[in-house]
Amino acid sequence: MIVRRDTHVLKRWWQRILVSIVVFILRLYWSTLGIKLSAECRKMLDEVQGPTVFAFWHNNFFAAYRLYRLLRKKHSTYALVSPSRDGAWLAEIFSRLGIRTIRGSSNRNGLFAMDNISEKLTEGAFVAITPDGPRGPVCKFKRGTAMVTKTTKTNLVLVAMKYSHYFALPTWDRFKIPYPFSKICVDSKTFLCETFENLTVKEFSTVLEDELISLQQKIDSRGHI
Repeated sequence: MIVRRDTHVLKRWWQRILVSIVVFILRLYWSTLGIKLSAECRKMLDEVQGPTVFAFWHNNFFAAYRLYRLLRKKHSTYALVSPSRDGAWLAEIFSRLGIRTIRGSSNRNGLFAMDNISEKLTEGAFVAITPDGPRGPVCKFKRGTAMVTKTTKTNLVLVAMKYSHYFALPTWDRFKIPYPFSKICVDSKTFLCETFENLTVKEFSTVLEDELISLQQKIDSRGHI
C-alpha cells in the first residue's frame, strides 16, 4: 500500500467537537427519510457478496448513506474521499458514521487511490465511488473506476436515486439535498466481472457512463414516489 503524507486530517479539538454536532444532526435528518427500492435493487441487496464497486453520480452523494445502512451488515464499506482539507471533514464525518475511507481522487493522488481501492477490493470489501467526482465534468464516467474494476475482476453495481422533494445547490453538478421527511427511490444495475473481460478500459468506461445515465433517466421519468 502506498502511504501519502500530504493527505489532510482534522487534528484540532474544536474540529472534532464540530464534527460530533454535525453527525448528530445528520443522523436525526437521515432518520426522517424514507427509502423505496426497485425490484432489481432488492434483488441486488439479497444477492450481493464478495468485493463489489458501487458507482453513482456525485449529485446523489448526500443521500447514499441510506443505502449504506442496508449494505453495512454484509461487508466492510469504503468510500473514496478527496485528500483535500474539505475531504478531511468528510472523512471524519464518515468515520463517525462507521464508513471507512480511502483518500484520493482522479484529480489528485489518482494512483494512490487506485492502489488502495484495489487492496480493499482484494480483501473482499465494498467500495463506493462517484465516477464524475469530485469536480466533474458532471455525469462523465472517468476511466479510473472502470480500470480498477477490470484490474481486480470485481463486480460493479450502478446506482441511481430520485428524491420526492429536494433542493439543488448552485454547484457544478447541482448537488441534490432531499428535504426532511421526503422519500428516496433507488434503482440499480449489476455488472458481473466476466461481462466486461473483452472490453478495453475506454470501452468499458463508455458503456458504464451510458448505462448510468440511462438508469438515472429511467428513475427520473417515473411518476410521484
